[in-house]
Amino acid sequence: MSTQIWEIEGEIIGNFFIKSVEEIKVTKLPKDLVVKEFLISPEFNDKNEQTGRFKIKIIFKVESKDEKPPPNLIADIGRDIFNSYIDLLAFISGNPVKMINNPTLNYNYPGTNKYRCITFPSQKAVVRPPVPLNTSIFRKNLEQKHNQILAWFRKALQEKDIINSTIALFIPLEILANKFHCKEKIIERCEKCGYEKRTRPGMRIQIENFLKNEIGYDNDQFLKIWELRNDIFHGRLSMTLEQIRDLHSIKQELTLAIIKGMKKIIGIDSSEFPKEEIPGPLFLNAFTDIEYTVPEKKID
Repeated sequence: MSTQIWEIEGEIIGNFFIKSVEEIKVTKLPKDLVVKEFLISPEFNDKNEQTGRFKIKIIFKVESKDEKPPPNLIADIGRDIFNSYIDLLAFISGNPVKMINNPTLNYNYPGTNKYRCITFPSQKAVVRPPVPLNTSIFRKNLEQKHNQILAWFRKALQEKDIINSTIALFIPLEILANKFHCKEKIIERCEKCGYEKRTRPGMRIQIENFLKNEIGYDNDQFLKIWELRNDIFHGRLSMTLEQIRDLHSIKQELTLAIIKGMKKIIGIDSSEFPKEEIPGPLFLNAFTDIEYTVPEKKID
């Protein structure tokens, strides 16, 4: 088991300022956290006024069974910590806080001038070929519910945050599930008189019916989607980078389900565009992991 002390640095911008001091340094942190130190320093303009830009430095501990911890482990721990402090700053300020650029992680091998640095790209590109437009949809008589599905679907595609995008997809999923006939009914029986009343099935049954009977997903796919829905809506989703990566594959399955369901209810043949297939692979969490040595200063 190896233990290393890493440093993560980044810049943020937010609509708040720090009173009286030029920087805040926090060292009294809960013992169960891997964070050793948190430092936030404001930027000043030529009038000695805070600009709303801040530099953040966090020193944290990484424990690994490997002598040289894998870069994805360090990257996940570092960015999860960094994001948690941005969440705290957004809460106490009541304003959005954004990263100006992706943070960098640095480690100095003890007693040496050798360093290890992990950096992330400033932008992420998703390259997909253009597709031919199926203009037949413009001649369809769309209902209000159809328009709602399309509006939320567009919002999900435009949303850059994976969690917000996934949440936006669950709304048209539920609307679609309601549009398809479900044979299963719920029977409510009065304990006193024995009267039975048949009611519409709940959302779980409707979504299961839609995904399995209309779209052709298997039970594992349904459970994965349903459990994610519950985790998000009931606050059980721990937003670590490892779990967020898993969201991308589920989001693709949700996207395909909505495309197939929408084509069925408005009468677009399955062979026509948009294609009924999972979009191409996304290249996520790219980073560079380099080691370098700082030359010793020569004394003349």
